[in-house]
Amino acid sequence: MAPTDFQLPARRAFMYGVKLAAALQGRLEILHVIKTVSKPPDSRYLRDRKNSALLELGRLARAAGEAGVHAEPRLDYGVPSTCALERAKSGRVEMIVLGTEGRTGWDRLRLGSTALAIFRDAPCPVLAVHGHLVGDVPRHPTRVKLQRLLVGTDFSSCADATLAYVSTLAGPLRASIRLLHAAETEATVPERRDRLLKMAEQMRTRGIDVEAVCLPGNPVETILSEAADWETDVIAVGTHGRQGLSRIMLGSVAEQLLRRAGCPMLIVRNLPPRLRGNDRQGGDRTP
Repeated sequence: MAPTDFQLPARRAFMYGVKLAAALQGRLEILHVIKTVSKPPDSRYLRDRKNSALLELGRLARAAGEAGVHAEPRLDYGVPSTCALERAKSGRVEMIVLGTEGRTGWDRLRLGSTALAIFRDAPCPVLAVHGHLVGDVPRHPTRVKLQRLLVGTDFSSCADATLAYVSTLAGPLRASIRLLHAAETEATVPERRDRLLKMAEQMRTRGIDVEAVCLPGNPVETILSEAADWETDVIAVGTHGRQGLSRIMLGSVAEQLLRRAGCPMLIVRNLPPRLRGNDRQGGDRTP
């Protein structure tokens, strides 16, 4: 699902959504929400907004169709994050591709209330695509790069789930995975590296192109440095989240990366229904 407000970040995210749907042979739901606090009255203003939104959704659906992807345009009324989450929780959505406002360099990503609400409560992985990454918005999905997937792991269950999910994407995308762990100290690097190498070897037996890297240092800084050096296309990390008022806690690795990464971020808090119960396939997690 690609929620859209038709602005630059959403246009960039849409291209990523089409690329993924084409590679995974899936459908793309394009959702636009007209913001209202209650059931919309029958007014000329809202009718004009509805007609304009339907025209834009139609253009996007045709663009997806030209790329070989069946797109389902959806128009809703209400709070954008609430509407997106309700549709995602229907069980049909396996990934949300979301545009976020942000810039590289010293400027920090402005996540916004809609993006944060979706990150914190999404029932499936969320791909965050910054609107102001280096370069122009890709004019065609074939120009979207998804060949280098960097997965940060701390050997937790959510990190295992993230690796399992990214592993299912690597084949259809013809992508390589770099598995990265930031060790607390130099002394712990050899043991952690051995664990990573074992995980990578298991993945190679399934035909996945993967390499393992273990470096000492702060997780956020290590991931960002490695992502820049490797010219990463997507950084993938897991986050535990919480039930009920689930949140990516301020200051967590996931949120810091969201604010600072110079490439799209894949946040995995929950696996799609078809993969739940099978989140150990990516690695060899030792109790």
